[in-house]
Amino acid sequence: MRTRSLASQILAINTLLIVATVLTATVVAHFELTGPESRRQALVLAAAILATVLANSLVLRRRFQPLEHLIDVMERVETVAPGEVRAVAAGADSEEARRLTEAFNRMLARLEAERAATAGAVLQGQEAERARLARDLHDEANQSLTGVLLHLEAAAQDAPEGLRAQLRATQEVATQAIDELLRLARELRPAALDDHGLHAALRTLLSRAPVEARLESFYELDRLDSDRQVVIYRFVQEALSNAVRHGRARHVRVLAGEEEGCVVVRVRDDGCGFDPAAPRAGLGLTGMGERARLAGGRVELRSPPGVGTEVELRLEERVTCAS
Repeated sequence: MRTRSLASQILAINTLLIVATVLTATVVAHFELTGPESRRQALVLAAAILATVLANSLVLRRRFQPLEHLIDVMERVETVAPGEVRAVAAGADSEEARRLTEAFNRMLARLEAERAATAGAVLQGQEAERARLARDLHDEANQSLTGVLLHLEAAAQDAPEGLRAQLRATQEVATQAIDELLRLARELRPAALDDHGLHAALRTLLSRAPVEARLESFYELDRLDSDRQVVIYRFVQEALSNAVRHGRARHVRVLAGEEEGCVVVRVRDDGCGFDPAAPRAGLGLTGMGERARLAGGRVELRSPPGVGTEVELRLEERVTCAS
C-alpha cells in the first residue's frame, strides 16, 4: 500500500468496503444460491459490484487529476529555466485542490523572486570583482611596471654599449606587459560601459576586433538595466572571441532588436562553423548560457559546418525606470 498512489489506495479500500458490505448484506438477508433465479441474481449483484468499482475508479481518477498535474509541475520546477513553469488552476470543483494550487503558486512566485534577486546579486558580485581586479591591474601592477620601465630607461643611458641593447630589449618586454595588462583591464571591466553605455561599449569592442565587425542595433540598448547591459556585453565579447579564435571568421555582424517582448542579440560570423552536437570544450558557451539564465534569458546556437555560426541571446525586456 505504501508504494501505490493515493488514488489506488482509496480505490482498494473502497472495493474492500463494497465487497464486505455486499457479503454482509447477503448473509443477513439469508441469500441462497441454490436456484437458477438466485444464481442469476448473484451474477447481477456481482456485475453491479464491478460497475460500482469501475465508476469509483473513474471518479477518483478525475478528482485526483488536478493533484497529479500539480505534482508534475512541482517535480519540474527546479529543472527548467526560470520563469518557464506556472501552476495551472486546479478548478473550483475541489476546494482542497484549489487551495493547494493557490498555495503552490504563491510559493512559486516567492521562489522566482528569490531566484531573480539571487541571480542579480551573483551578477553584481561577479562584475564588482572584475572591476576590482581591473583597478588593481591598472593602478598597482601597471604602475609598478611603469616604474620598472623608467628605471630601465635611466639605466640604459649610463650603461655600456653591450648592456644597453639588453636593457632596450627588456624595456620592450616591459612595454608589451603594460599593453597586455591594459588589455586585460579593459576586458575585465570596460570603461566605455560605465562612462558611455552599452551601445558605445559594443562599438568600441567591435572596433578593436582583428576582423571586420559591425553593430546593427534596432533597439535602444541603453534603456536596459545595468545587469542586462553587462550580460549582453559579455555575450558579444565571448561570441566575438570564439568567431576569431575558433571559427577563423573574417566578418562578424552583431544584430540587436526586439521580438515578442524580448531583447534579442545575435552574433553572426562567416567562419568554418562546427557541429553543435559535438563536444565544445574551450568555447565558453556553457558560461554564456549560465550567465544568460542568471539574467532570466537563454542562449541558442546555430552552426552548420562550413557555413558559419550564429549565437543568439534572448532576454526578457526590462528597462531602467525613469527618475
